[in-house]
Amino acid sequence: MNLEEFEKLPDVLPVETLALMFQDVLNDFVLKKIDKKNFLLILSQLMDRQVMTYELLESEVRNNVDMVLCRLWNTDSYEDVDIILSIVVNLGLKNCFQKIKESINQDKDIDELILKEILETIDDVGDNILNPYYDLEKFK
Repeated sequence: MNLEEFEKLPDVLPVETLALMFQDVLNDFVLKKIDKKNFLLILSQLMDRQVMTYELLESEVRNNVDMVLCRLWNTDSYEDVDIILSIVVNLGLKNCFQKIKESINQDKDIDELILKEILETIDDVGDNILNPYYDLEKFK
């Protein structure tokens, strides 16, 4: 599937279907069937649908996404930072979130706008990275 096909998917899909789609996209990326930009955009489309399930992505798939995004994390591109932050926070990707937090201390040449985006995200998430739905729990 290409990006346009993912954009046309229904807003709500079964969690099992989403897990398979995430894994397929990961496999395509590893096999270099899609480039980084399309990979991130497709992940974002799938993330939007995963969020609508109000369930966490299946653990193994979530760990695989986490691992790949850790490798892709960089502070050179605002576009990459923005989309990766969104995916990490909305899927509850602990390892990549930790890497993001560490990067602000390691990379002294981060653009001011990128640094602001990272710091705001860290502040918003706090210690709740593993539960992207923590804000909704007060309504139970």
